[in-house]
Amino acid sequence: MSLKITNPWHWLNKRYKFSIVFKSTLINLALFTILFTLIGFGLVFIFSKVMFAGASLVLEDHERVVRDMLSHGEKGRLQMYADNTNISISVIKATERMYNSEVSNKIDDLIITSKFYAAVNGQEYLITIKKSLDQEWHSVRFIVFVLLFVFIIFGVFVLSISGLTTGNLVRPIRKMVKTIRAGDLNIRLDVTTSHDELRDLAETFNALMDKIGDTYRRQDRFVSDASHELRTPLLVIQGYADLLERWGKKDRAVQQEAIDSIKKEASYMNKLVERLLFLARAAQNRQKLQLTTFDLFELLDEIIKDAIVMNTGHTFSLQHKQQIFLRGDASLIKQVIRIVLDNSIKYTPSPGEIKIQCDMVDENAVIIVEDNGVGILKKDLPRIFERFYKADKARSRTTGGTGLGLSIAQLIVHEHGGTITAQSLGKGTIVTIKLPMDAKKQKIFKQEQFDNKGAALNEDRS
Repeated sequence: MSLKITNPWHWLNKRYKFSIVFKSTLINLALFTILFTLIGFGLVFIFSKVMFAGASLVLEDHERVVRDMLSHGEKGRLQMYADNTNISISVIKATERMYNSEVSNKIDDLIITSKFYAAVNGQEYLITIKKSLDQEWHSVRFIVFVLLFVFIIFGVFVLSISGLTTGNLVRPIRKMVKTIRAGDLNIRLDVTTSHDELRDLAETFNALMDKIGDTYRRQDRFVSDASHELRTPLLVIQGYADLLERWGKKDRAVQQEAIDSIKKEASYMNKLVERLLFLARAAQNRQKLQLTTFDLFELLDEIIKDAIVMNTGHTFSLQHKQQIFLRGDASLIKQVIRIVLDNSIKYTPSPGEIKIQCDMVDENAVIIVEDNGVGILKKDLPRIFERFYKADKARSRTTGGTGLGLSIAQLIVHEHGGTITAQSLGKGTIVTIKLPMDAKKQKIFKQEQFDNKGAALNEDRS
């Protein structure tokens, strides 16, 4: 059986849940008490030493006077001298010579005693002089009482100042707690009166509340938009189901129309749910990127071939100046290009032209998708990457757009450490994607090209 030792302070703190102000004030008072006690003890000790040393010097003066009186045969005046100087003197005839240890000055029970030998008319006497230290002890006690009074005064002052100071320090923290408990995301802390670390804490808290508020509003809008997007196809499916129940059993045309519409809305809902699930798993996808090194031109060429097979009303072109290698998740990068290309196809009336260019700028691969479609209004450009945002809701509804494609594309690009931007000059849209290259592979490829050119040049010369 093991004996568990519990820290009393931790037990008290856990039981009574002391506040920071109380604990800080208590610690400051404890430190002040220790410091004041050490200083007070030192002062009393020094003062006592000085007073008792002074009493010893006074007793030595009495000893000289007594010796002088005895040497002049004035033994009878000793009692009168003792009464006048508030000391006691005893004279004992020494029958035999005592040890030198009997000659001493000592303090015992607040009485300082001096013993010495003196010769009077050829006879040895043991002289004992005693002096009371009551007056000195009274002075010491007075100093102790003064120190206690000063301790009480300064203790109250330390408690007050410590409480006020600590209270002012933790006031922003209390406001933070109050704000969090109230659940009001619009409350912000005042940072104009603080110029220390708490100002940084308050500013950080305000910035955090801004982010939380923005996230909350985005989430609220996301849920609202998702509900709206799902409600519309569900209402359409319900409407056509009612139509089938009433008229579709006998009318083949109505039956086929209802089936086609239900299939179309179900396909739209399936796409929407898939994209919602992708966004919901975004935090996990960050750590599950299947990183490989791949040729960007080959990936773009494959996407163009797929687009040509699926779409016959547009012209596609791919331009590149040099071979570029990327390191990332090829399937996700492919999804990004397809999302951008899909938007260009939807909003570029047939026949239309869509150009894809890839180039290298610094250590980044730059992919540009340009179309000559209807373009994007200036007021809509800053928001096209927001979830569920549709520049033209009516047209998006007819084309089956969910408003999540560009949000997913931006998320994937950011996960790869790149950027994606869009611009439109009234007609046509240009989407620019920047992704970091595989610098090591690119360097090896350049070296191989240089070596191949050198070998070919040597063959031509030979």
